[in-house]
Amino acid sequence: MAKPYLLTGIDIGNSQVKVAIAQVDPQKLEPHVIGVGSAPSHGLRRGMVVDMEETIEDIRTAIQHAQAMAKTPVTRAYLSVNGLHIQTQISRGVIAVSRADNEISPHDIDRVIHAASVVSLPPNREIIHVVPRTFIIDGTEYVKNPLGMKGVRLEADVLIVDGMSTYLRNIAKCVNENGIEVAGLVYAPLAAALAALDKNQKEYGVVNLDFGGGTSTMAVFQEADLIHSAVFPIGSRHITNDLAIALRTSMDVAERIKLEHAATSSEDDLRRKEVIDLSSFLEEPTTWPKKQLLRVVDARVEELLDMVSEELKKLGDNASLPAGVVLSGGGAHLPSLVAMVREKLRLPVRLARIAKMPDGNQTVQDPALAVAVGLVLWGIEQELNLSKNRTLLQEGPTWVSKVLDWAKNFLP
Repeated sequence: MAKPYLLTGIDIGNSQVKVAIAQVDPQKLEPHVIGVGSAPSHGLRRGMVVDMEETIEDIRTAIQHAQAMAKTPVTRAYLSVNGLHIQTQISRGVIAVSRADNEISPHDIDRVIHAASVVSLPPNREIIHVVPRTFIIDGTEYVKNPLGMKGVRLEADVLIVDGMSTYLRNIAKCVNENGIEVAGLVYAPLAAALAALDKNQKEYGVVNLDFGGGTSTMAVFQEADLIHSAVFPIGSRHITNDLAIALRTSMDVAERIKLEHAATSSEDDLRRKEVIDLSSFLEEPTTWPKKQLLRVVDARVEELLDMVSEELKKLGDNASLPAGVVLSGGGAHLPSLVAMVREKLRLPVRLARIAKMPDGNQTVQDPALAVAVGLVLWGIEQELNLSKNRTLLQEGPTWVSKVLDWAKNFLP
């Protein structure tokens, strides 16, 4: 019997650091989550490290919680990256098929992806991923996987994800300082989609909206390809800010009120004159009209959904999304959010149910853990299922070697 393989994912968000540790059967390639941990995140703003010492300590706390549950130490992990500094672009590469019989080989596929990934970037930016979208044989035949097919000329359309080198290195260093090697950096929307979406949804057309703490992300899939992604500067923490201002109270108190009473108004009748007793939070006799609280929440959620709608308009008629919207992230717990998203975007909507978790652990089903669990699934594809996924997604040129170099520099 093959020895279980251990994989770890670390999701450093703007409001929470989340860690997932899983054992993987190398034959079945199924993860069994044995430990999860979380801790408040204080050192990030919009996906970028602003206080390294606090971030290092937050990561340490979350890892300790996960290790205590898993009863095993962590020495290596996949790390999610996010933030407004990350950009995407489409690029195309063209090569001549090398074999005399014109059969396309794995070497040809690697060559054309490499050709497509050669783009001009400023010296302070790095390629994180090169995501193949479509291969074209002899200018006419569009295919998903050209391996073994015949042709003279092979082209590839790829989606390139790149980010600011300094921000990526800073967040990697925070993990290294905890004695953990960074196995790879993964764009958060890609990780979230692995856990939150299934194959059929990606094939039909779907949007994964991850409602985070300081930022939210959107990933659009069609015919199993990632066709668009975006990062929005709005998260659930902005609702907390708005409530703190409206109630003239501290952020901590506003967060508690949000968790207990916040909701959108989609399933409420605002004509009813209901009040909420906030005396236990504000330490003085205080009531607040419920509709006023709902309107504060609505304003921020509507702002986010307007941004999502604008991004979807950019796709034009090319985006058919019969699988609708899948919500993940900590903000997805907001009551009545599903109803509001359905109403505003006019698409079917559901909460993410974390996929491929055979143990049925309810903690793991939490949409807030989508990215952390997705990182584990990413690790399976990269380390245990390479032959099957070699053309589905590749990391940026020389990226892994750079991460390993950083690990050597930062580890004691």
